[in-house]
Amino acid sequence: MFVWDKGDLNNEQEQAVIQPESLLLVACPGSGKTRTLTFKIAYELSRLRTNKEFIIAITYTNSAADEIRDRVELLGVNTEQLWIGTIHSFCLEWILKPYHLYLDRLKNGFRIINSYESEEILSELCKPYKNQKITYWDCGIIAKPDNYYLTCLDSSKHNSLKKIIGQYFKILENNNQIDFEQILFLSHDLLRKKPVITKILSNLFPFILIDEYQDTKEIQYHIISYILKASNGSSKILIVGDPNQSIYKSLGGYPIEKKELEDLLGFELIQNNLTKNYRSSERVIEYFEHFKTFENEITSHSPNKDYPSKITFNSNISVDELIDEISKLILFNVNEEGIQPNEICIVAPQWIHLASITRQLMIKMPDFSFDGPGMAPFSRDIENFWYKLSRIILTEPSPYMYVRRLRWSKEILNDLELAGIDVDKLNSKHFLKICNSIEINENDGLAYLEKVFHEVCNQLSIDIKRHPALLEHHNSFFESSRKRIERLIKEGNPFIGEVSNFRKVFKQREGITVSTIHGVKGEEYDTMIGFALLDDYVPHFNDNDGEENSKKLLYVLASRARKNLHLISEKFRSVHSYHAPEGKTPTPHLTKYEYEYDILK
Repeated sequence: MFVWDKGDLNNEQEQAVIQPESLLLVACPGSGKTRTLTFKIAYELSRLRTNKEFIIAITYTNSAADEIRDRVELLGVNTEQLWIGTIHSFCLEWILKPYHLYLDRLKNGFRIINSYESEEILSELCKPYKNQKITYWDCGIIAKPDNYYLTCLDSSKHNSLKKIIGQYFKILENNNQIDFEQILFLSHDLLRKKPVITKILSNLFPFILIDEYQDTKEIQYHIISYILKASNGSSKILIVGDPNQSIYKSLGGYPIEKKELEDLLGFELIQNNLTKNYRSSERVIEYFEHFKTFENEITSHSPNKDYPSKITFNSNISVDELIDEISKLILFNVNEEGIQPNEICIVAPQWIHLASITRQLMIKMPDFSFDGPGMAPFSRDIENFWYKLSRIILTEPSPYMYVRRLRWSKEILNDLELAGIDVDKLNSKHFLKICNSIEINENDGLAYLEKVFHEVCNQLSIDIKRHPALLEHHNSFFESSRKRIERLIKEGNPFIGEVSNFRKVFKQREGITVSTIHGVKGEEYDTMIGFALLDDYVPHFNDNDGEENSKKLLYVLASRARKNLHLISEKFRSVHSYHAPEGKTPTPHLTKYEYEYDILK
């Protein structure tokens, strides 16, 4: 049985770990949620009765899955019977790959279309509808248990969009391809039609964990409920999250009510809370609590509890003065507050502002490093074999990364075996040694990867032309990467193709982070700087639930901060020339909040 030392967990965390029944855990920001999940997984792994059972942990992102797995392994627990990843990876691994033959749509095999290919197809299909101003960005869909639904809020476009999506699905079917939403829909369809599969899975999974439940899609609850119902109560679940941070509603995030969840699962859930915030000062907590939409207790237990936080709000500067203002805030925090640059984060509500801001800051402040959007020269296509290999190639050998890189090596060998390549004489350590031994002197990132991939294949005696799946993945990886680099260069990032920028994709943050509010969810920094906090961005002009959703965005933004928080609503920024007039006002939640902000000298 896994045990821990006294003081490793607080009482709330410990009760969540040892709770034998199914649990709904509401965790406030900075409450040690990841630590709790890590110990819970380790505890449940130690309670497995046979080597045929698995603990399942479903996370919102792959990076969260990597972090939790790393932490479990650092506790000295064997993770061979732990499966952890996103819901899409879970559906692929446990439902579609083993049982796809039971669906007519998939009986001839399938592959996952990547985001680049999907965009290319949809963009082409949109061309006949230019007069309706329909673009690829209008073509979003969400899979629900009964059908696919459009995410475009402009209902006048819906009839045309339904035709486009119908053509898109037909093209995918003809190519034996499926996209990410189809992964969920077809998995749900398979479990609904073949109950025997749910029974098999329920016998394999005595415990399932779902992280960030407030961002979980409705169809995901149904997929998991099929498996849990089939266990007749023997399988347990831990569902953890924070309804106040439900900012993915536009992408189908669904913070389900406890009663509705119990009705769906067919059994009751115990509800516990993690109320102790170990991140932020009391002043920061007091500030972001104002934006709560779900009532829960939050108390500061942070080492920064009594820190004299600086909380500022500037609505007087113009958009032309924004770079100067952000630069001043950075210098204040570094020089006056002693905060390290990699503990500063700059955020905006949307990606559209960030590439320009990052470039301008790099010019304005050449002594600082910035990690911003447009810095990733290839898309994170997690199912692409060559993307998986690039993770190993582009990360430096180090004690910290060794376990993770070893795990990635195992994935590579598994994929090679599935492609029909004999890897019996290879193990993860040997493969990692091969990758570490390759030295290529090349500054161009794509050329560097092509040469390294070629050398890996040489050493393993692999001719990818004889393996259609590897060749298809190879062509897709490089074609999409070249198009991405061309676009980023046109947008003003001339050095994006250098190998140093390729390496940054998998590095721990080194400079000042520039991201969206959505992009930093789950992270924490000493200082947060938010800009473009304007009406029609927060809330968005198309958001029917803008009042509530804008509160959640401000809650997430402010609750990332340990020490200082700076908010900016610049004047004279045109939010959208088509929908809104020139120059918007600050988001109403900020103007209505009667808070005594600090004034920096």
